[in-house]
Amino acid sequence: MTPRGKLLLFVGLLVAVWAGARALGVFDALEPARLAESIRQARVVPWAPAAFVLVYAVVASLGLPATPLTLAGGALFGPWWGTGANWLAATLGATGAYMLAQRLGRDAVRTLLGKRAASLDRFAGNAAFTGMLRLRLLPLVPFNALNFGAGLAGVRPLAYVASTALGILPGTAVYTAFADALLAGVDGAREAAFVRVAIAGGLLVALSFAPMLARRVGWLALLFTTWSFAGIAPVRLAAQRAPAVMDHAAFDALLRAHVTADGLVDYEAFARAASFAPYLQALAATDPSPWPRADQLAYWINVYNAYTIHLINSRGEQRSIRNINKRFGVTLKSPWAEPVVRAAERTLTLDDVEHRIIRPTFGDARIHVALVCAAKGCPPLRTEAFTGARLEAQLDDQARRFLATVAKNRVDVANGVVYGSPIFTWYRDDFGGTLAGVGRFWARYVSDPPARALLSAGQFRWEDTPYDWSLNAQPRR
Repeated sequence: MTPRGKLLLFVGLLVAVWAGARALGVFDALEPARLAESIRQARVVPWAPAAFVLVYAVVASLGLPATPLTLAGGALFGPWWGTGANWLAATLGATGAYMLAQRLGRDAVRTLLGKRAASLDRFAGNAAFTGMLRLRLLPLVPFNALNFGAGLAGVRPLAYVASTALGILPGTAVYTAFADALLAGVDGAREAAFVRVAIAGGLLVALSFAPMLARRVGWLALLFTTWSFAGIAPVRLAAQRAPAVMDHAAFDALLRAHVTADGLVDYEAFARAASFAPYLQALAATDPSPWPRADQLAYWINVYNAYTIHLINSRGEQRSIRNINKRFGVTLKSPWAEPVVRAAERTLTLDDVEHRIIRPTFGDARIHVALVCAAKGCPPLRTEAFTGARLEAQLDDQARRFLATVAKNRVDVANGVVYGSPIFTWYRDDFGGTLAGVGRFWARYVSDPPARALLSAGQFRWEDTPYDWSLNAQPRR
């Protein structure tokens, strides 16, 4: 199913759930008068706690109102056990709603946003835990809206669950105490209930000011900069404004040592190199979203090229990347769909990196001369790593080098024919959607004046050159 199809399924599911709940009288059952009677009846049921947690989690996962159930939890189990049941159920329900939105809607949202999806990466990166925690502590955004919004934005699961579990705990405790006090009033203990309602109400007001007060006395900075929570790396608030970018020196040294000037790779040398696995681990543990745009793009190009080498070596392939997962001449699964990439604290495929991150986020057609798919028909692998500081010069140089390879790209001015790599027809949408757009791109990097004039005018006939899928490996000694 396409990303947009999944998004339509997601929206349709929520609409159907709400319509079904209304038709079945679920909302009527959550009215205070009926809820109080249901609570009295449920108190005698021995398995009420497990059933309550399950029902609450399902209701919250599907985006139905959960506040009445929070009140019910406090009334059923009291302030202490009720807080625990409500907290567990709300955390499970919030996680379910997040996973539903992430699975069905995230890719479509990123596709629709295009270049603007980079703003989601900034929110969903290292700052996600702190941002989500603030929103949970001070619930300005409705509970269900934040659950679905975090999933659509692509907030990392660990950051989401941790910030949710921690952030909803104070509010859950106060609301539970408030609910227990209300039921006491309903049952007749009105004087004591009034005092407890007043205390709970005061706590709710105090809770709304807690983040502001904590920031003023420095508690938030202490929390967010001293220790990680549940494996989340500590984040310094100042570092979010000026983050240090990743050093690609290890990959740079490997490329210089084991790639020839014409882009052929010594794959066995990469497999033996002690520094290659640690570099891949560093890519996996690094979140580039707070960095400047050029550093982000350099990171993702290096991720694609490094993990392509890793894929070839992990499968022991020596002839063609297209032989991976091929049995009896039939490809059972595309090698570019293998979840071998560990980057930005996520597990991805090479297709994810190219088509769901690089192309829609950065919108730079030059990436097609920089991403190397382990085939001789690809552009040559560069003998240095890409870096943000030199990215513009590196991409322009890659374009000139690739277009100067006459076996793949050449201009026959006399006959008005352009012979080009199929890469340009496969991805013509990234060059303006037409072959004339491809010609204008070529014209920026072709030095011959007549050829440049033909390309700029767009009045040429295009023919694909043969694409060589054999492995871009150095001859074995």
